Formats: sequence, C-alpha cells, structure tokens
Amino acid sequence: MSGRFHFQDNPDGAAELAALLDDSGVPYDRAGNHFELLFTKESRTWRTVCSCEGGRVLIYGIHPQPAADLTAALTVCSDVNRQMVQGACFLTQERIVCRTGAELSEPFTARELLAQALEYNAAVISHFWEALEAGASGSGHFN
Repeated sequence: MSGRFHFQDNPDGAAELAALLDDSGVPYDRAGNHFELLFTKESRTWRTVCSCEGGRVLIYGIHPQPAADLTAALTVCSDVNRQMVQGACFLTQERIVCRTGAELSEPFTARELLAQALEYNAAVISHFWEALEAGASGSGHFN
C-alpha cells in the first residue's frame, strides 16, 4: 500500500514544522532539516533555530547579545534552568541559548505539539529577557 497514510507511521518533524510555519505565515529559512526564523515580542527580536531528525524537533532560542561576562552568563543560565519546566538554558559560542523540543510520536498531534514547543521556547526567552540581557552583559541582578 505504497503512498498511503498508515496510522502507525511516525511523523516527519521537518515536514510537520514546515507545514506549521507555512500555515502560520511565519517566514523562515530552511536547509534540509535545519530551520531558522526570527521571533519578535515587545520590540525584542531573537533568532530561533530548529533541528529535526525523524520525529524529534529541537528548538533553540538564541539571545542576540553576546556574553561579555561568561561567569554572569552561566549564572543566569543556572537561574533560568531552575525555573524552566522543560528544556535547558546554556551558553554556547558566547550566546545564551534556551533549548526546548518536541517528540512527535503520531501524526494527529504533531503540529499541536510543535506549536506548543515553539510557544514555550518563545515564552521562556521573553519572560527572562531582562535576566538574560543582564547575564550576557555582566551587569545587574539576574533572578
């Protein structure tokens, strides 16, 4: 039964993400299973990178300010990690990154799970924006 949908088929994360972004009208760049898009909330803009492999989609929200003080940046990552429900905040290439993801196990809920994961990632970046900024610059209080 080639070419037919089977309930037990695992969803393709890249195809599901592309369809979700296309349907939402969100502009993005794609290279294979790698997606890049910009999020903007309250005049704050950051890059989000998604990496898909099979039914697994990892979402990386990248704070735009380079970390001038690595100790302060790591401290804010630790503070954010204590408050995140899922995912992790870490420092890489002198940028603070919040990673979340979605495991797509069946096609009927794939887009909903992806939308929730993207929204949660954006909510974390947005909610902790001032702390992330303070941590990257090494100034102020991060909690």
